[in-house]
Amino acid sequence: MIFLAKASEIPEGERKLVKVNGVDVAVFRQGGRFYALNNACPHRQGPLSRGTVEAAAEGAGCFVRCPMHGWRFDLATGDSNGRPANATVYAVDQRGEELYIEI
Repeated sequence: MIFLAKASEIPEGERKLVKVNGVDVAVFRQGGRFYALNNACPHRQGPLSRGTVEAAAEGAGCFVRCPMHGWRFDLATGDSNGRPANATVYAVDQRGEELYIEI
């Protein structure tokens, strides 16, 4: 596991771009949970950290929309609603104030 960030560095509803082992990782905090995705959209490499975050109705998940072409990805799974490529998701392990991921 590799240190990612301190939880306090990412307020609720915000995001942070972190470089881990040469990989740009977009970290989001939504609904009290932390999500980490490869920052490059698999479609055209758009920066997901700059995307619009959307919450689905009735706890059906949170999504980020790529700022370049509008592809939408589930923050928890990376699913892109039937599009040909999903975003790469990294599991976040919170240990007190510290966040870790495995790449």
